[in-house]
Amino acid sequence: MATPQWLAVVTHSLRTIRLNKLRLLHALLLGLLLFTSMGLSPINQAFADNRLIILVRHAEKADAPAGDPSLSDDGHARALALVSALQRTQISQLIATQYQRTQQTLLPMSTERHLPITVVAAEKPLEAHIQQIVEQVHAVKGNSLIAGHSNTVPLIIKALGGPEIPTIAEDDYRQLFLLSIHDGQPASLISTRYGHE
Repeated sequence: MATPQWLAVVTHSLRTIRLNKLRLLHALLLGLLLFTSMGLSPINQAFADNRLIILVRHAEKADAPAGDPSLSDDGHARALALVSALQRTQISQLIATQYQRTQQTLLPMSTERHLPITVVAAEKPLEAHIQQIVEQVHAVKGNSLIAGHSNTVPLIIKALGGPEIPTIAEDDYRQLFLLSIHDGQPASLISTRYGHE
C-alpha cells in the first residue's frame, strides 16, 4: 500500500527539523568549546594578576627584652582584632620577619586560616630585605598579609608600586594598608585603622 503524499511530506519535514536541531546543538557545543578555549584562559590570567597586599606594622610590643620583645596584652588583643578586620578577605599567604612581634601579630590569623607564616628575615642592607618581601609576594598567587615594622612598611608599599606614605609614628600600631595591584595599571592604596584606639 502506497504512503499518502501528505504523510510523506510530514515525515520528511520532521526529519529535516530533527537534523536541523542536531546541527544547531552541534554548532552551539562547538561555539561553547571555542569560547572556552579562547576566552577562559585570559580571564583566569587577569584575575591572577590582580591582588591585594595587606600591610600592618606589628602590634604593641612588651618593654623587655629590648632586642626581641613579644607582644604586650594590648598587642595580643590587636592581633585578634586583625582577624576580625579581615574576616571577609581571602588571604593566600602570611609574611613576617624573624622577630616575635611580627610573627605573633599574624599568629591568630595563621591559626584561624590554617596558613603558615613565611619568615623573611629583616637583614641589612634594608633594601635587600624589601626586595625579598616583594619577591615573596609575587611568588604566591592571591592576597598577602604582611606584618612589618614602622620603618619597613612604607618601603614595602613603595617597592610594590604604591605611593610614598608618611613615616609611621613609633606609638602608632593602628594603621592597616590595603594595596591593590592591577597588572599594567598603577597600584592603589587605602589606609584605614583596626583594633582599639
